[in-house]
Amino acid sequence: MVMKIDTIFKVFENERLSFSVNSSQVISGDIRLDSSHFIDKSDISVNENLEFLPLTNFIEDIEEPTLFTRIYCDEKYGVPYISSSEMSELEPPVNSRFISKKLTNNINQYVIKRGQILVSAAGTVGSIVVATEKLDGVAGTSDILRINVDTETNLGFVFTYLTSSFGASELENLAYGAIIKRVRGYQLAELKTPVIDNIVILKMNNLIKNAMNNRDKANNVLQQSRSLVLKFNLLPVIYFEEVEKTKYDKVFEYSLTSLSEFTHDYRLDAHYYKDIFKKANENVLKCPSKKEILGSLTNRVFIPNRFNRIFVDELNGIRMIGTRNMLQIRPIDFKYISSNETSSIDNLLLTEGMILLSRSGSLGGTFGKVCFVKNNFENYAGSEDIIRICPNIKIDSGYLYSYLSTGYGYFGIIQLRHGAIIDHISPEELSNIQIPLPSEAQQKEIGDLVRQAYDLRAEAIRLEDEAQELLTKELTKE
Repeated sequence: MVMKIDTIFKVFENERLSFSVNSSQVISGDIRLDSSHFIDKSDISVNENLEFLPLTNFIEDIEEPTLFTRIYCDEKYGVPYISSSEMSELEPPVNSRFISKKLTNNINQYVIKRGQILVSAAGTVGSIVVATEKLDGVAGTSDILRINVDTETNLGFVFTYLTSSFGASELENLAYGAIIKRVRGYQLAELKTPVIDNIVILKMNNLIKNAMNNRDKANNVLQQSRSLVLKFNLLPVIYFEEVEKTKYDKVFEYSLTSLSEFTHDYRLDAHYYKDIFKKANENVLKCPSKKEILGSLTNRVFIPNRFNRIFVDELNGIRMIGTRNMLQIRPIDFKYISSNETSSIDNLLLTEGMILLSRSGSLGGTFGKVCFVKNNFENYAGSEDIIRICPNIKIDSGYLYSYLSTGYGYFGIIQLRHGAIIDHISPEELSNIQIPLPSEAQQKEIGDLVRQAYDLRAEAIRLEDEAQELLTKELTKE
């Protein structure tokens, strides 16, 4: 006789839900009694006759690094280091922090390899990416699980399944923890995984490998565009890590400045006068290119007014992004705001050629980072934490994006930051940044590279969507 557990409850959207679970489901697993473990949150009705096997049957192994003390150091003594949230960014900040090669025990266990499937295992469980060339050789936090899988056979299938609605639901159900959710490697290895047609698996593999290659090409093309920005403007290379470099034998640092360096608003925050910012500004002023302030090169630099967010379902609203979404490889977890009940909604919509800038946050996080609108966020609504930069005909929009994403553009932005805890910058301050202008032909050459990169990124997402369609057909076919 099969017993049933019929008193499991879950509070969901202020409603108490109850449901029954076969005792065999409880006993055959980890004897979980948390209701969320048994809820199917996917939107796919899976064929009941489909066979499932543990994930371990489709992969080589799962690496789960041990916890460790992070000892930061200069670049020449260390390995670039990223967190689990940074692994999902379009361009992880691999040059901002380095952990010691010498003082980190068994450092190789933290080093990521191209082609690994990376799974965030703590906090926001289930963020998943395929490691691109840009992450190859970078050290990742112990909160990232690394799935090693044959890139010639099952890479595409495993990645597509884990990121599918059904696979993501199964993975989320594995998570445990009252406050901080976590999933372990041995749990992931036992994740139930469908057995599908091998021909379809090979098709998915080709699609995901092509998507990965497109992202590699896009990153390389963008790097090429930034190198040309420096070359055409005769600007020397300047390094991001110099911004927050401190002398560890001192409790604090100080510097002297003259009254002649004070701006019209009499800035008294010490970071404004850092030598690295002075050096960057001097290099821009000395370069032979014509220069204009950002405000004169744009039709508008603005943020929308704060608005009352009335969230609705997808059919009745407009998709909205925040500062985190605009930096993600594949933005997820969108919200939809009412298209009828949101005042001045046209002022929120994003259009092709806009440059988006995160106006608040923390240094080294989202603050000051930029995104180009092309084949990604057109006609989406953007939050009021996103500054919209609308270039005019005096500058190529792709060139302007590329410049703002270089060290010079980034330093120009973060020098102007203000705020005691959360950094901020206003559109008015941003409009005063000096922008060097090479010839129109050179601007177009750089701008075309940026547009090519964003086309490649859009194609990568399309290929992943195509793989999802193949998987859905396999999961639902009779």
